[in-house]
Amino acid sequence: MRFKLSGLKPHTDILKQIAGLTGDKELYLVGGAVRDLFLERKTLDLDFAVQGSGMKFASRVARKMKGAFVTLSEEEDEARVVIRKELILDFRGFKRSIMDDLASRDFTINAMALPVKALLEGQDLSPIDPFGGINDIEKGLVCAVDPGSIKADPLRILRAYRFAAQLRFRIDSALEHEAESTSLEGVARERIAYELMLILGFPRVYPLINRMIVAGLMQQIFPFDEFWADYAVRSHSLAVLGTLERMLEERRFPPLIRERIEEIAADPHRTALLKLATLFHDVSKPETKVRTDNGRMHFYGHDTKGARKMRRTLQKELRFSRADAEYVEQVIARHMHLHLIATGPQLTERAMRRFSRMCADVASEVMLLDLADGFATAGRTRHLEYTIVKILELAIQDAKRAAFVPLVNGHDLIALGLEPGPIFKVILGELEELQWERKITTKEEGLAIVKERLKEGEYNLPDRGPTSSSQ
Repeated sequence: MRFKLSGLKPHTDILKQIAGLTGDKELYLVGGAVRDLFLERKTLDLDFAVQGSGMKFASRVARKMKGAFVTLSEEEDEARVVIRKELILDFRGFKRSIMDDLASRDFTINAMALPVKALLEGQDLSPIDPFGGINDIEKGLVCAVDPGSIKADPLRILRAYRFAAQLRFRIDSALEHEAESTSLEGVARERIAYELMLILGFPRVYPLINRMIVAGLMQQIFPFDEFWADYAVRSHSLAVLGTLERMLEERRFPPLIRERIEEIAADPHRTALLKLATLFHDVSKPETKVRTDNGRMHFYGHDTKGARKMRRTLQKELRFSRADAEYVEQVIARHMHLHLIATGPQLTERAMRRFSRMCADVASEVMLLDLADGFATAGRTRHLEYTIVKILELAIQDAKRAAFVPLVNGHDLIALGLEPGPIFKVILGELEELQWERKITTKEEGLAIVKERLKEGEYNLPDRGPTSSSQ
């Protein structure tokens, strides 16, 4: 495969400025930028390998381009320059040759290089590709440059699954075998959480999550022994996750439900949190399982107990923010509510309003989780869809009424000479209905109707009796 500069046209001026600072030093475009050129993907991050000190060179670039300088690793001689919000430049130095730099990289698809000066001269180039990265890209494989390097940096195994999710690639069998013996014990929890959230933020990652379970990685991140040991609960939870992911891409639902789906699907972080809640919505079922005298199985309190467990794990173990941990907690804690309303003897406005009030900011998420749960369990969700539409319609109606400002009020009726009393409720109620129906749009129109009906004697006004002046 030969590369041209066309994929880098948006960054040509920046590349020229950077190349102008190198002197006689070698400068290469490396890593994900080269990979994305081949895949014709837009990239907002450019990785460079520079002969000599990467940090010193990055500092010069930052000064020249008035960017922000960030040290990434003094040990690895890596630094970052942020030119603007949408463009990040990473630099790493190499002492002997570019081959040494590429040999130290994680995966073959990221271990390719293109000389920047030759690119700017308009030359057609084949990348420096000592480990077969192009071949692996064509096969759709994530392969380690050196499988043994996973032991030295176990986080790389999660990065492998992240690249597989991002690029829709498969994990190489040798790398999956390495994953089965990889311990995440010494890896910073925040870095694990970061990679996991990136994975979950991509669409259709259910098969990859399943592979991570087979490799034992998810069990290390979430040490819920009883959950993982219960095949029925675990397999159902995975099925619900797979169903949810399909729902996030489908358009078959009624418009009100589809709006909620599209809103969540447009936010990768929110999507990832919902997927976490979905995968572990039944995490406490194994420990709350009881069999009654009639042989039926019950899981009393599994929703609230599981919600607390997930919040503790996310916040204390994985260092999630309090807001994100509480978000997942609330989705899990409320995930039975919609089912109870939908299968109840009667769908009342009181029950629907109570659902909206209790679920508050996670109502849409609870609805989607319950839809996925219902479909994975019974293969149909028509009763749930009907209930959700009714809840959403009522919520819209309530919101409109809350924002409703009557054109005519009691003071206006008093100004017409009417005395406060039960008749006010009748008159104002009629006027509000006319206003809702857009049959009146001004105060004057409303008062004109009242005057006309007073004149016609349509209102049953109380007899005032004799006035004091007539006694």
